Parts: sequence; C-alpha cells; structure tokens
Amino acid sequence: MIRLNRLETIKGIGFASIGKLLFPMIILLVTCSLWGQVNNKLDLNDFLASGDFIKVHWQDSKVFFEIDEKLLGKDLLFVRHDKGYKHVIWTKYKDQILLETPRIKSLSGVIIPIDNHPSIEKSILGIFPIIKEKSDLKTLYIDVTDLFLKNSVAWYSNFKETIIPDLSAIEEIKYLKNEIVISTKRVLSKNTSKSTNQVDFSFFLLPESMKPRLFDHRIGYFIEDELSPINHFPKHAKASISRWHLEKKDANKKISVPVKPITFYLDTNIPNKWKPYIKAGILEWLPAFEAAGFKNAIEVKEIPNNIKNWQSNSVNNSVVRWLNKEGIRGQNNKAGSGVSRIVDLRSGEIIKSDIIIGSSYQYFSDSYFIRCSPLDKRAQQYPFSDDLMGALIQSVVAHEAGHAFGIKDANYGEYAYPFDKMRDKKWLQDMGHTPSVMSYARHNYMVQPEDHIPPSLLIRKVGPTDVYTIKWGYESFPNINEPQDELPYLEKMIRRQDSIPWYRYNIGNYEKTGPDCSNEVADNNNPIKSAELGLLNMKRVIELLSTVTKTQKDNELLERLYNKTITLWFDQMSHVMTSIGGYTTHYKSGAQTGAVYTPIPMQLQQEAVDFLNLNAFKIPDWLAHPMFYSRIMYSTSTDKIMAYQLQLLSEILSPLRMKRLENMVFSSKADGVIKALLSKLRIGLWSELSQNKISIIRRRQELQSAYIALLSEAITKPKKYGITNPSDMYFVYSDYSRSIFMSELMLLKKDIISTGTSVTDSITFGHLKRCLLNIDDILIGK
Repeated sequence: MIRLNRLETIKGIGFASIGKLLFPMIILLVTCSLWGQVNNKLDLNDFLASGDFIKVHWQDSKVFFEIDEKLLGKDLLFVRHDKGYKHVIWTKYKDQILLETPRIKSLSGVIIPIDNHPSIEKSILGIFPIIKEKSDLKTLYIDVTDLFLKNSVAWYSNFKETIIPDLSAIEEIKYLKNEIVISTKRVLSKNTSKSTNQVDFSFFLLPESMKPRLFDHRIGYFIEDELSPINHFPKHAKASISRWHLEKKDANKKISVPVKPITFYLDTNIPNKWKPYIKAGILEWLPAFEAAGFKNAIEVKEIPNNIKNWQSNSVNNSVVRWLNKEGIRGQNNKAGSGVSRIVDLRSGEIIKSDIIIGSSYQYFSDSYFIRCSPLDKRAQQYPFSDDLMGALIQSVVAHEAGHAFGIKDANYGEYAYPFDKMRDKKWLQDMGHTPSVMSYARHNYMVQPEDHIPPSLLIRKVGPTDVYTIKWGYESFPNINEPQDELPYLEKMIRRQDSIPWYRYNIGNYEKTGPDCSNEVADNNNPIKSAELGLLNMKRVIELLSTVTKTQKDNELLERLYNKTITLWFDQMSHVMTSIGGYTTHYKSGAQTGAVYTPIPMQLQQEAVDFLNLNAFKIPDWLAHPMFYSRIMYSTSTDKIMAYQLQLLSEILSPLRMKRLENMVFSSKADGVIKALLSKLRIGLWSELSQNKISIIRRRQELQSAYIALLSEAITKPKKYGITNPSDMYFVYSDYSRSIFMSELMLLKKDIISTGTSVTDSITFGHLKRCLLNIDDILIGK
C-alpha cells in the first residue's frame, strides 16, 4: 500500500490551499482525468503519491513517474539499498526520457569518470517512452516498472542476478523528505532453485553542494569516490574527502552544537542488552568532534515508535544494523562488520552511513581469548559474560563508526608508541595501547599478569590519532569560503606528524614494507620485545585451553582456539620479519624535507633474524606438541605450524624483500649487509651442523630442504629480458641476489661435508646426503 507520510505532499501536487479533508477527493479526480480507468469508488491500491520532486502513480501492478520538466538535469541519487547507489539525471531525448549516469564534476576541480572508465561520458540505465496522452508541456509520464522488476541496472562490475518478473512485484511506495522509496519483492532464479528477496530502491534529490575539504594523501580519509584506486595507494590527487556536513549553530564560538548532528538509529533487531554498548562505541568519538569545534555532534536514537512513518531503507536515515547470524548453522565464526555509505560525489558529503554489525559472538570471543585470557578471568570460560562481550562489541562498533565518519582502515602510528609504555597503567588510560581504533592492532597481549592492568585497558578504543584525524577533517575555519584557502591551516595540522609520529597515516599495500604496516599485532617501536611478551602469554593461553574446554561435549572448541593461537603466533613472527629489509614510512609533500622511506637500522634487522632463528624456525614443545595434542591431531598433514614455518621461510627470502635490501645496500653503500643477514639465516637454520653429535628432527629437515629448494628455484628460474613493464620485475630475483644465494649454497655444502663422522643416526645421514645431491644439481647446472 502506498503511504503518504507528510502533508507536504499536497505542495508537490500544487494544492497548498486545499483542506486536508478534501485531499482524497482531489486525488480521485486527478487520477480519473489522467487515466480514465478508475472505478466509481476509491481503490486504496490505485492512487497518486507525490513528493517534492517526483509524482508517482501505482496502478494495476505498474509504477508510473510523473516528472516535472524542471527536474530534467537535476542531480539525483538512484539507490538500491542492498547493493549501492548511482548519481543520475533524467534527460529528454525525442519522445523518450533517459535515466543516465553522468560523469561528475567534483568541486575539488576534477571530473570523476564512470566506473573508472575515462572515455565513457554517460551511461544509460534506462530508456522510457513518454506516454503522450498523459503528458503535457510541463509534465512527462513514463512507465518505470521494469526499472525495479527486471535486470536493467548493473550495480557493480560482474553484477549478475536472474529475476523472474512474473513472480516479482512492487509492494509499497513511500514518500519521505526529497525521496521516493519503492519496496519490491523479487524472486530470483539460481540454478534450479528460487529465492525471494526484499529489495528497496530510492530516488533522492541531492541537496545543494557543501564546501568540500580537499584530499591529502597524508591523512586517512576516503575520497568522495569509494571505487577509485586512489583510496588504496599513497598518492596525492585532486579529490574531496568523504565527511558529513557539519555546521556550527554559532559560527563565532570555538565550540558550538551543530545545526544538524550526525544521527544514527538503532535497528530493532539489536538485542536490548547490547544497545548501551553499541551507543557507547559510537559516542566514543564525541571528544574527537569536540576537538574539531562541535559539541554533541553525534546522536544515537531508537527508531521512532510510530514505525509506519519511518523507513530504515531511506537515504534520510543512518541505521546501526544488526546482522549477527547467531544460531544459523555455519555462521558461527563470521567476521563481517562494516559500513555502507552514500556519498555526494560532487562534494564528498556523506549523506548516509549504515553501521553493519555482522561479526559473530564466537569471533568476538576467540579473538580476545587468544590474546588476553591470561589477563582477564572473565575470558577464562565460554561463553563470555555479557559485560565482557558488550565491551568487545563496543570496540568493533567504535571502529566501524570511524568508517561512518569517512576514515579508512589503515596503519595509524604503528611503530611509534614507546614499548615501555605498553604496560604503564597511566599511559594506557590516557593514550591506549594503540593510537587509533582504525588500525588492526586488536587487543593488548603484551601486558603481563604481574602488571595488574585493569582488563578494560586491554581493549582498543578511540585514540589520540583518531582525535587528530577528525580535527583535520571537520574543523571549520571562519571567514574562509574557498576550499583552497583552507590549505595553509590544514598543512599546519599535518606538519604535527613531524614531531608526533603516532599521528602518521600509512595505507600499506600488498608489500609489507616495514613494522609500521603490520596487522593483528601490537603497536609500538619494538616488535621483538613485543613478540617475546606475547609468547609468554601465548604459553599461558595454551595452558588454559584444557581447563576452559573441559565442559565441552567434543574437542571442537579446543582445536579451534589452538589453531587461532597458532595463527597469532604466525602474525607475531611476521611482524618481526617486517624489520628485515624494512622501512618506516612518513608521507610527505614536495615542500617537506627528508626521506619518506627510512631503513630500519641494520642492527635491528640482524636482531630480527636472530629472533626468528630461535622462535620461528625452532618451535617449543608447549606450542608444537601441547599436552592435549593427541585429542585433536592424528597426522602431520594437519601440521599448521609447519605450514606457517615454510611460509615464513619463503617470505624472508622473497624477491620483494631482497630488492628492498639491495636498495638499502646501494643507497648507503653498505656492501656486505645482505650477505651478513643471509649468513645469519643459514647458520641459524643449519645450527645442528655445529654440534658434536648431529641429529636433525623431522621439522628441521623439512625447513632445511625447503631452504635449498627456495634458493635453487631463485637461481635456476629463467630470467626474461626486455621486460617493458616494471611491475613484471616484482617477483624476479636480480643477478646480485642470485649470486649471493649461490655463494650461500657453496658455503652450506662445505659445512655439510665437514660434518664427517659427527652424524649420529641414519635418518639424519640420509637427509644430509639428499641435501648435498640437491645442492650439486644446482652448482653443476643440472
């Protein structure tokens, strides 16, 4: 049924002076004159809905738009609330109305291409013949039913769905402020099955463009076009950042309430016990906006009781949606929280941001358990208490709220916090264990039980870098009308990164270039000592597992938590490895002096190799073979640690790392550094060769054989010359690295031969003999 929610619909028809009681009669007369197919009595499923910009007719399962000629060329949003949105305009061409997606002129001074294709000027989403007998010089009638009930719009690349139109239908049409919402029930066909989906569409009249804030690659905001590659690379570009339109009610005050606060509504599906935590997670950002000059900039509300006059799927409303699928088989370990934003591409204004909470209780619990269970007694039983689970939900919501305000996932201040502050209660209270809730530092696993740190300080929260980022994006500058005139003030704020390293933003990419672009691990300037503390707590976690899982009916929880603990071990080892061939990153403009990429000191790189030799390539029994091992393992085919060890070995010798090391050598003229690092690695991997009685266990044999195989492949793999695309060289070793690898194999051969009679068992002897054969194949060129 169509709903007319506001008396303002009368204005859309042009009868501002008509009394409310006469409205149904007027509707009937208008409908009769236009269609000539109406019965003598009013059919509630067959009447006119009118808004500020489009009039809608719904008749006989068809939907017709009455478009005023003044609307032609106006900027609109066409939204499919479960898939995305497009900037559109209506245009007239001969006897047809076209729905087009045009290229957008950003107020930053650049044209935004359609789907990143610069040659496409317009994309036609629909062609609608004008119904001449119902139209006049000012209004144009078109049948838009197929726009909503057929596959007429590709919402993203590779979008594909098969609708069965005969089984699909328009269910409801609503008018909201500057918006028409069309609700449909769609039946989809996939293979031999069919499914029914509720899909809501909107046409939304965009407001007058706000003044944009110009993008800067040194600050972690999305640009206005979220599909642009600019969002994923450390490159400057003409663009506007994504942000809400906040204006002070009193522009002369340093801190003022906004004209219109950012408002979120709580989904009715959210369990009541979690609502206070979700609200608290969003409101953690209030101090950040106050630093930017806005008091009470955020509101979190319940959905109005009069649900008939309210629409969740509306461009006008930002909703915190509860998509936790607890109880549905196969969804227990889902980590699927996120944000869905609608942004005005002209200015970067965020029109709507839905916070989507899809992570499962199991995901929340397991992530905290493997890091902090030795430090928090509440985490030493499954399921967790409501207060602990609520705190974990709050932390995730705070992270997603940052996205809702326009901030990207990235590394913020990693490798900048002082290591000795990570166990300091006062520091943790004031600064947190990570500068930003927008990084993936997770929980603080470095604290030791004897530190007596309150568990509330182990969970990440909105931090000082978040306050800094919001201040840069939202602070207003009085008496400045042009976005370019703001740049000197914004530059001054950015330069604070020179003296406060945890304000620095690092987008990271496929290549992990240093310890300031790692995820899943703690943020501070000493990865090695952090990992050492992490291993102490990891041992405590392993010891807790049998006790925590003893009431379970099977060993699924035991196996799951053990495997996730091993994954955390791998993340810690990987973090240490980033120091080898690693840099710190400090994005700079052309006017700033100094390096953007600064090598990690060689002494620290050597210490990292030593650490990995002792902790990554040698594994303690408490991790590799805990007391409960026989309850969950029966074959080495499921040896997850072995797989991770082989991955670490492969990555430490990767072409990308070697090329970074080569660059350090040639830039600093420190010849011999790579050789020294690789010699440390070789000696550590083959440390058994220096023993009086040599016996090499299975795990070490596997690593040593992999070492020879990796060097062999690097040396013997054919090298293509004449490559014109530099990116084709990323995974190709240079001749310089190949020469070093060859020399390492020659030294290894010499060491193996020199063992003589020191080998104590036939299996080790066979292993070393096979290694020699493999090395000889390389050295003599077989």
